[in-house]
Amino acid sequence: MLNKLKKMITKQETETLVQEEKLEQIVSDDSLQENADITYLQYSAEAVGYGNRELQWSVYRTALHYIPIGDSILDFGCGRGDLYSMHLSERGEVEYVGVDMNEPLINAGKEVYPILKEDLILKDWFKLPKDVSKDWCVNVGSCNLRYDADTVRDDFKYLCDTIDVMYDRANKGIVLLLTSWNAPEGLIQHDPGKILNWCQKKYGNVVVDHTVSQDGFCLIIKK
Repeated sequence: MLNKLKKMITKQETETLVQEEKLEQIVSDDSLQENADITYLQYSAEAVGYGNRELQWSVYRTALHYIPIGDSILDFGCGRGDLYSMHLSERGEVEYVGVDMNEPLINAGKEVYPILKEDLILKDWFKLPKDVSKDWCVNVGSCNLRYDADTVRDDFKYLCDTIDVMYDRANKGIVLLLTSWNAPEGLIQHDPGKILNWCQKKYGNVVVDHTVSQDGFCLIIKK
């Protein structure tokens, strides 16, 4: 009888240890997944809409091509603030502020770029304080896919209102990268002619550059 009890106790202890090991493995797997998710959000180009970092940097170069080195930048739809990192590595230090209403990306940016902790603003850009302004306002593709919950403004109205806000916050000019008719499925197909006519009528000094891409164009308005 005593031996049988010992065997029963040993069996129960073994089962308990196995269950504890399984639980530890589950917790460990969850922790690894959580760390992987955080790493993806903080460093992946795909997390901010690009296939890879090389493509992301190439798009940023296109936007920065129109902005003199040394001029400050207000980045509309900044995500993590990667435009600052690219500028720092290829063009040097820059006075930079970014605004975006994607909280996970803003928080990721503050972790990756501690120097921008006070300069990454979590806010709808239509509600950006009047005193936030820089030499140039840039919008690198953030009007090509709607993330807002505004059901009143159509895509053209939303873009025009965005241009107005950017122009109001810029000291020297604004730059937007926009998709057009050949844009991949799911992205907004902006009408360059319609946008150019609207901008020229309201602001005058407007350039639409079609050389940047087969499925997009760059809109530049100087003050």
